[in-house]
Amino acid sequence: MSKAQVFDSPEAIPLPSGVYFQTVDQSPVAITITDPNSHILYTNSAFTQVTGYDAEDVRGQHTRLLSAGKTPACLYGELWSTLSRQQVWSGRLVNQRKDKSIYLAELTITPVIDTNGHTTHYLGMHRDITRLQKLNQELENQRTLTNSIVRSSPVATLLLDSEGTIRFENPALEQLCLTLGCDSTQLLTLLSRRLGLDYQDCGDFTDLEVRCDIPGIGTPRWLSCSGSTLRLWQSDDSFQQEQGHDCLLLTINDITVLKIQQEEVRINALMARLAENELVHSMREALNGAIFQLQRPLNVTGAAAALQKRRGGEKDPLHQALHEVLDSCQLAIDTLTQALPPQTPKRKMPLNLNELLREVLSLYTEQMLTEGVVIEWKPCNTLPSILGDEISLCNLFKQLLDNALTAMAHARTHDRELRIVSQRLDDAVRITIGDNGPGIDDSIRNKVFQPFFTTYQDDGNRSGMGLVLVQDVANEHGVSIDIEQSTGGGCQFTLTFPALAGH
Repeated sequence: MSKAQVFDSPEAIPLPSGVYFQTVDQSPVAITITDPNSHILYTNSAFTQVTGYDAEDVRGQHTRLLSAGKTPACLYGELWSTLSRQQVWSGRLVNQRKDKSIYLAELTITPVIDTNGHTTHYLGMHRDITRLQKLNQELENQRTLTNSIVRSSPVATLLLDSEGTIRFENPALEQLCLTLGCDSTQLLTLLSRRLGLDYQDCGDFTDLEVRCDIPGIGTPRWLSCSGSTLRLWQSDDSFQQEQGHDCLLLTINDITVLKIQQEEVRINALMARLAENELVHSMREALNGAIFQLQRPLNVTGAAAALQKRRGGEKDPLHQALHEVLDSCQLAIDTLTQALPPQTPKRKMPLNLNELLREVLSLYTEQMLTEGVVIEWKPCNTLPSILGDEISLCNLFKQLLDNALTAMAHARTHDRELRIVSQRLDDAVRITIGDNGPGIDDSIRNKVFQPFFTTYQDDGNRSGMGLVLVQDVANEHGVSIDIEQSTGGGCQFTLTFPALAGH
């Protein structure tokens, strides 16, 4: 508390006494002057506006008239202890107006000391800060609520200035960094590079996904990032102007579990579509094969029936028997034709074969790990697009991979290696799929695309239709297929796709 000043007599001040009175009376701050016993001697106009009491209402009254009885007694003890030492006291009291309404007063009381060192009066100045107090409380509540939400949120949150410096981070960020095996600075560097963040002018963005491949952790982590630009204000050194500073509020959500679930759904859906496509194709090939097999004896029987008719006439018993056989065979062919399932509609579009191969390889992850298959995958980074049907081409690659895995399983080799290479040619794309299985003998290479042909007679589950599907899809897309011995001693399929013009 500061020491109260001693006031000289008014005659020592070269201003008219009326100026002092007008100054005090017109002050926007409520002012009271009391005697040493706190009896009110004077109030100004602002006092009436704040309390509702006129000067005549309170003159001679004790200042306790304004007390609402809600201020702690210890505060009054501190007040009088300070004033008794002739020091200025400042604090807050709960007062009441003339209409008994409560308000919070911010009060400063200054002892008026004469030349002899005696306290002759008390000068009180106070203002109603009820609304300010409520606003401060609401602001503090909002700050507490926001702080609680941000700190307890499972979503990592950072506040970054225009230089990319972290100004705030919540506990969830620390937990995320522990999971990723890095600190917040390293994580921010990674996200800045992947998202292309410019802290001078980031703009707002929502749900941008970033994949993090962490050494030592098999499963990659997926992060969903959102950013919102905030402008924070700060007064300059003169306190006359406020300067705005743009900051980025960055939230980072670990969506790895969701991505794994989505990947499982996607793979299951792809497997179902491929299985349906393969089933329809196999059924069509089997039925067409049966029709073809029936057509030959039908033609022979028809020729015999015609010959017998010329020999014995319409009433010849053998001709009639042969004619009945013809009708039965034709009925069987018509029935099989009607049973043919409709072909799956083909929707050709620009495709990247690297992406299709990754899709199909994802179906075999668990099987290859179980069987100890090592994949040598060499994709071309600048592969042009080709025009094709996605499901048909995925099934083509699936059949080739099935063939390679089956071959290596029958070879019973300890080390199983699968080699996949994509190459860019002048106007084509070349895909090579090779294995280190037993290979295909030259004498049967022309037969592998025939229906029901298989070299695994002991395998009752193989239909022998896989490579037929490969050949059919290749024909539909203008793809040439070469079969040769791979460098590992097994079989190598080389497929050449026509590239899409302009890609």
